Amino acid sequence: MNRHYLVHLPHCGTEIPKRFLDDYIVPLDELKANIYQYADLYTDELFEDFFSCFGGVKSGYSRLFFDPERFGDDALEAMHQNFKLGWFYENAILEKKPLRKTHNKAEIRSYFDAHHNELNEKTAQKLSLHGKCTIIDCHSFSNERYWFHDQNLVLPDICIGFEDNHVDEALVETIEEEFKGYDIGINVPYAGSLVPTNYWGKNFDVKSVMIEINKKLYLEPDNMTKSENFIHIKNKLNKILKKIIK
Repeated sequence: MNRHYLVHLPHCGTEIPKRFLDDYIVPLDELKANIYQYADLYTDELFEDFFSCFGGVKSGYSRLFFDPERFGDDALEAMHQNFKLGWFYENAILEKKPLRKTHNKAEIRSYFDAHHNELNEKTAQKLSLHGKCTIIDCHSFSNERYWFHDQNLVLPDICIGFEDNHVDEALVETIEEEFKGYDIGINVPYAGSLVPTNYWGKNFDVKSVMIEINKKLYLEPDNMTKSENFIHIKNKLNKILKKIIK
């Protein structure tokens, strides 16, 4: 039975530690709207059987506190360079406006580093046990376009992302097979998939595949409430799980 997979859930959380709330410039109700609209809500539930089977790393923090999916070096992160939305968001999501003060950025960096240290450690454990590790990078995305998005891009139902030198092709094919009939984007609108920092570009026994699910497939139009289709999408994901553990 294949156990070399490792689940990454970077954006399902909504928490901001209370001691940092005063850093935020936007009003609290507006902050909450930004948090919940931009969170990958319920992805921890959609992928919970994957997580139970393989283990992984899940962030309970809002990506408006820190975003573990970005490069830790701002000079390498296009989202920071172009929009001030690197691992430490300086702008809001729903409107283009300043989000928070930056004086605690160095302290908040410790949360980012702890997340990646855990991911590196668990990857090392998988390599030690199985000689390989494949990250399943679990996301969802809004069918709406925010101010920093390409407004003319037609969004697919499912996005599968990977880097060519770290791709698990068998996993990509399994995902494509299960979602046959859906509109699937390959590295569109989101490209690549997170590879733990100790292994990116160095150890190609570490693979990574990102699966992004359009929220319209499992949420109501408010982007907050589970729809009747939630269980259907979860069941399709669990069929993928059953195929890859054989």
